[in-house]
Formats: sequence, C-alpha cells, structure tokens
Amino acid sequence: MTSQTALPQDHRLPKDTPRHISVRGIEFDIDPNVFDDLDVLEDLYDIQNSDNDPNGAFKIIPLLKKLLGEKTYRRAKDVLRDPDTGRIGMESVAGFLTDVMGQASPNS
Repeated sequence: MTSQTALPQDHRLPKDTPRHISVRGIEFDIDPNVFDDLDVLEDLYDIQNSDNDPNGAFKIIPLLKKLLGEKTYRRAKDVLRDPDTGRIGMESVAGFLTDVMGQASPNS
C-alpha cells in the first residue's frame, strides 16, 4: 500500500480568469488579457517614463478607460472628485491607478 502526500494547490487564479477589483468602494472586473495589448503597454510605459516626457502623463486617461471601461471610468471620476473643489486631483488618480494595478496585475 502506497501513501501519496497531497501537494498544496496553487492559489493563484488562472491567468485568463477575470480579476475582481475593489478600490475605494468601486467594484469591477478586469480581464487580464487587457494587458496582452501593445497599446496598453505603451500607455503604461509612457506613464512610467513621464519624467522624461511630460506628455506621457496624459496616457493615464486612455489607460484608465481601457482598464475600467467607460461606465466604471465615469464612476471612478465621481468617487475621486473633491466635493469642495469639484476637481479630480492627479495625486488621487495616481493612487487609484496604483491600487487598481496592484490588484489587477497578471503577475501577482
């Protein structure tokens, strides 16, 4: 009689499984395949290298729309909007994107 030791299961989601994201009270799903897109990677690259090219920071808008979809993008803007000024500060947007990427990252 042989005994087999059960190996722990990998608790990672399969790479094609949508990730449920919850950031600042906004809940949505991101298809990890969105990262298999050169346009998305270019947006991320331009944002990360915006110290060298200040125009790269503007890529945050199309990137958020691609990641969130139009409806969730509008909800995120409402949540991030300062109730006193009516503005959506870029520091708040950057923090939001960082939180989203931390949960959505296909490599995590």
